Amino acid sequence: MLRLRLRPPLARGRTAAAPFDRFMIDRHEMDRGTPQAPADDKTGRMNTMTNDVNAHRTSVSRRTVLRWGGAGLAGLGAAGLMPAHRVLADDLTKLSFQLSWLKSIQYGGYFAALENGYFADEGLEVTFVSGGPNIDPLANVAAGQSQIGDRPIGPILVAREKGIPIKVIGTVYQKSPFAIMSPADKPITSVEDLKGKVLSTGSSSRPLIEYLLKQAGMSASDVQMVPHSPDPAALVAGQIDGYLGYATNQGVMLKSRGFDIYSLNVSEMGVPETTGTIYAREDYLEEHGDEVTNFLVGAIRGWKWAIAHPDETAKLMVETYGAPGLDFDAQKAEIIASEELIATGAAGGDKLLNIDVPFFQTVIDTYAAAGLIAGNITADELCAPQYIEAALARVA
Repeated sequence: MLRLRLRPPLARGRTAAAPFDRFMIDRHEMDRGTPQAPADDKTGRMNTMTNDVNAHRTSVSRRTVLRWGGAGLAGLGAAGLMPAHRVLADDLTKLSFQLSWLKSIQYGGYFAALENGYFADEGLEVTFVSGGPNIDPLANVAAGQSQIGDRPIGPILVAREKGIPIKVIGTVYQKSPFAIMSPADKPITSVEDLKGKVLSTGSSSRPLIEYLLKQAGMSASDVQMVPHSPDPAALVAGQIDGYLGYATNQGVMLKSRGFDIYSLNVSEMGVPETTGTIYAREDYLEEHGDEVTNFLVGAIRGWKWAIAHPDETAKLMVETYGAPGLDFDAQKAEIIASEELIATGAAGGDKLLNIDVPFFQTVIDTYAAAGLIAGNITADELCAPQYIEAALARVA
């Protein structure tokens, strides 16, 4: 039998975390508590139906193969002449997306788009490169190893101020899930309630907490801040009064253990923040604007589907696309809890992934006031809304 070898994918470099991207790493990575994949894992868990595709880091799903003329392509495959998914991949434009962290339900909309063929419908073969504890996502995009990526807004602001030529083109979580979680029977309902309390927080979050305390007429000495852990077990044990983390992750974790919590979102404390913020290099945007818009069209469709199908999306992540060790019930609970953070604000009214430029100016001003950035950029310099606006117009 004639065997044709698949063309190997382009190398995806892994870069040790650079100084500019260490900003709030314990806030936005460790706070998630997502099970860590083995050091050599790049594709996450794979089932037998997609093993060949994922092993070669392509992104054409089995559903796409069926929709794009499965009978004829299957004939070629049966004859031993060419794998069906390779034929499709050759017709698509390759695009690499650098994830901020390990593959899980927080990226469920992207993988729903992959599975349902929404990116292929736009002429794209999208590869999603996993992040992790020893990977600097922003550095990889800045170096051109990936064309687009996602990150919490904080590291993006720091990178932009340091001269990294990136722009925000969309955001998944219009409202960050970052919150102070406390026992429901002893809730922390305001910054003032922190006085005399023990709060578990990462070292990079301390400036933010100190800023909030100062705004409330308090000082750092009024709160005992203790080292952070991805697992909030200390809250259950009564060793701490509050835990600063992701309500969609640690909050779900605590509830699954039967522990009732009160969640005080950072936005309620006066900190506007987004996460899952989509960005790209300026030169790529200028040279490949149509591809960027096409990607956003596929992503919008994927996130709409994921929110409407939590069971199916959780199953996709656990069985096919996610890092090893994901739990179905936890993944489902997280995507359900995420809907109110995704479909809100500028993204309300069926405008998922939209960006509100004035809101980003408020974010910049707040971070500057807290001393987390210098504040020498404007939202107009940071954001490029024309791509998401064009994508939303097409999806509507």
